[in-house]
Amino acid sequence: QVGFFEESDGVKSITRLKTFMAAIAAILIALCSVFVDGITIGDALPMVVTLLAYSAGTKVFQKFAEVKTDK
Repeated sequence: QVGFFEESDGVKSITRLKTFMAAIAAILIALCSVFVDGITIGDALPMVVTLLAYSAGTKVFQKFAEVKTDK
């Protein structure tokens, strides 16, 4: 059985781990901007967008590289 942070062949995937950590960090920063008075949504938004873009971008780049190397 393949785990959440493993590729289909059972190899551990650091890219999946980094993507997951960046997405969780973005969610935590967004929650802090809602519940902490000193942090506004405007202050947190650039960080959240950057982390989410990183999360999506690394996985897209990995898939693109895999397709290019498989040919």
